[in-house]
Amino acid sequence: MSQRLKLYEDVDGWGAETYDCYAASRGDVPFWQSLAEETGGPVLELGCGTGRLLLPMAEAGLQITGLDLSPQMLAAAERKLMQMDESARKRVRLCHGNMAEFSLDQQFGTIVIPSRNLQILLTRDEQRSCLKRCARHLREGGRLVVQVFNPALWRLAKQGGVDEEVDEFVGPGGMVIRQGGHTDYDLADQSLVFIFRFEYQDSNGQAVVREYPIKLHYFFRFEMEWMLEACGFEVEALYGGFDKSSFAAESGEMIFVARRARGH
Repeated sequence: MSQRLKLYEDVDGWGAETYDCYAASRGDVPFWQSLAEETGGPVLELGCGTGRLLLPMAEAGLQITGLDLSPQMLAAAERKLMQMDESARKRVRLCHGNMAEFSLDQQFGTIVIPSRNLQILLTRDEQRSCLKRCARHLREGGRLVVQVFNPALWRLAKQGGVDEEVDEFVGPGGMVIRQGGHTDYDLADQSLVFIFRFEYQDSNGQAVVREYPIKLHYFFRFEMEWMLEACGFEVEALYGGFDKSSFAAESGEMIFVARRARGH
């Protein structure tokens, strides 16, 4: 059987837990934690999902707030939070909200937008609103860290889109899941539609396919730098990966470290 579902705010509980298992292999937690510790807290994570990054950082002693639009993902984060010791739980605040419209009652030392979450915002108004709100929520000297992917020109130019490689991972309940998908690019709109495809066998041995389509905006380097500067930031560093390697043309990621500019 096949099911086609929306991702993020409309994702179901299975999708929230499965995406968390799928993303766990990235090994990026130490990167985000080290940057937060360098600048200091409290920390705000936009698009915190099920707490994959947020909860380990709380366990490491950081005061952290997580904001997400998906009630299902926040519910999963809450369940995990309840399994942590009391001292770590007290360092966590979970908020339901839109990263383009958030308004919280505190300022932060570090704000992170990991996992390419900024790319969910498709319009300039949404992107600009998010970054300006980040600037307003940072204390003086605070830093914003944003991860987006580096568009590969061969992918953009490929007719008919790109079939993604299939990987296997262990999902909820220990089931083996095959994850693949397909990406179509709209060059005029500077966007893409990626379909996450998860395949597995249910308890009756029946093959199940679940598809989660997501639309993203893709950014180029100077577009991101200009936008950050226009929204009150000074770019301090640009990394090409979670090992803090310098950005290069072949880098898979663009990770911008930006400090709130004076006077903003």
